[in-house]
Amino acid sequence: MTALSDAVGDDEIRERLPLRTGGTVVVTDDRLLVSADDEITSIALDDVAEVTIEAFDWFLAVLSVLLVGYGLYSIPRSVLLGGAFAVFGAGSLYWTYRKRGKARIKVADRPKPISVFPADTAAFADALESLRVEADGADEAGGTNEAGRADE
Repeated sequence: MTALSDAVGDDEIRERLPLRTGGTVVVTDDRLLVSADDEITSIALDDVAEVTIEAFDWFLAVLSVLLVGYGLYSIPRSVLLGGAFAVFGAGSLYWTYRKRGKARIKVADRPKPISVFPADTAAFADALESLRVEADGADEAGGTNEAGRADE
């Protein structure tokens, strides 16, 4: 058995989603387990405050390509300065491409959000959305409001 299987225990696995950077995100009925870099992080679904998924930043990508073009255009005037612009633009383009599909999970008791790079961002968003909808339905059926207090 792996460490992730041990961490899941008897919980029913709803979704098992691979990460682009290696590792796995496992969604159970009451927890979200992130297995990355030989470390397993367990997050109670009640503690998840917000999940945002960053799309590819086309504006920054276009600016980076323009910076590379300007750098290559400037090389005849100044090799050092033109090369610096081209290298900086290429680095910015690489960084922008690498950050595509980044999911930030804001947890109530942590100062910094947990960032993961799911291989399929749509499946990741659907898995968490379906759990949130089920939790909202359970709250309505149980007579609680958004803050978790009983309706009066």
